[in-house]
Amino acid sequence: MLINKDIPVDDKIILNKLGKDADTPLRDLLSCTKYKSESSIYNRIRTLRKEQYLSGPFLDINYNAIGRNKLFSVLVLAEYDLLHKDAVLEAMKKIDCYTMIYPVRTAEAYLGIYRCNNWNYIAQLFRLMMNWGWLKDYSVHKSEYRWIRQNPNFFGDFLPPSNCQVPEEELPRYCYENLETDFELTEIDLVILKYLSRKTIHLTQIRDFEYHYFGLKWKYHDLKRSFEKLRGTGILMEKFFRMFPLKADMCTFFFLFSKGRNFKSHLSTMANFGKELRLTKILIVTSTTMISYFMAHPLLETKILGTIEDNVNYVHFYGIKTYPSTELFVQTLNDNYFDLNSQKWIFPYSKFQDDIRKLREKKE
Repeated sequence: MLINKDIPVDDKIILNKLGKDADTPLRDLLSCTKYKSESSIYNRIRTLRKEQYLSGPFLDINYNAIGRNKLFSVLVLAEYDLLHKDAVLEAMKKIDCYTMIYPVRTAEAYLGIYRCNNWNYIAQLFRLMMNWGWLKDYSVHKSEYRWIRQNPNFFGDFLPPSNCQVPEEELPRYCYENLETDFELTEIDLVILKYLSRKTIHLTQIRDFEYHYFGLKWKYHDLKRSFEKLRGTGILMEKFFRMFPLKADMCTFFFLFSKGRNFKSHLSTMANFGKELRLTKILIVTSTTMISYFMAHPLLETKILGTIEDNVNYVHFYGIKTYPSTELFVQTLNDNYFDLNSQKWIFPYSKFQDDIRKLREKKE
């Protein structure tokens, strides 16, 4: 038995509906379940949040359309020397354009995800740590593309069948849409963008967070005007819930770094694997590698490599430490590095380097 107790059928229906369309009205959810009122549906969603089956909703953002210079996702796998484990983690946090830093449990490594306008500078900072002997090895993967999301089918199996064949379907849209924007971002626009993809889309919560943590008094109607402006530009894309196939603390979390002989067939394999299964997958295309992030039943770890290895010529598995972890760090897009006058992202790479050098002096 894979789980001792599963959620009710009606809850699976609700989760599947919201996973396909986060804007599904309560009345539509009511019509396909046995609940008697919309308030019952609302309460069930609240319960599923508390039970860690979903969080959100959030909004996908077209990061290529924010400002006059392009933002990249930069993923760095840093394999540390055990003597310098703590120093490496501190140094990765000093590079203050990170969005996630994951502790890897299947290797002596951290995986950092950064968002910046020049991936070469990030690579130089890790090369510095390599020269100091802090790192045994590191690899840098850059992408100008979007993350592709696949939510679970809660009526599906947790594991693929032994004779699993990955279906060949239409390739996903992995590129951001090219937008022609003729407006300038304001400070309040940046505040809105900072929250939407990771914290909340509710303007009253944004207003309250800004006052509680930063002492800033934003007026609700100004936040709403900014939100409507951004939505009209196309910068704000799909609304989504972050879904977990099981309670978050029961899931396994892992990344697959893979390469294929042919770009299209490889993308098709990685994008379509797991459809109709009860797992969550997020995929990004980089210049040489496809990186897939799975939230799944723990038994999938022992099955997945054998399932896809015939369709790729390189695949490496990196398990993430059990959720939650004191070594896991998350932050939103840092709007402090956007220059309103030039409408460009300007990251203080020299400051990041100085901070890391000072950290080395302190450690010595």
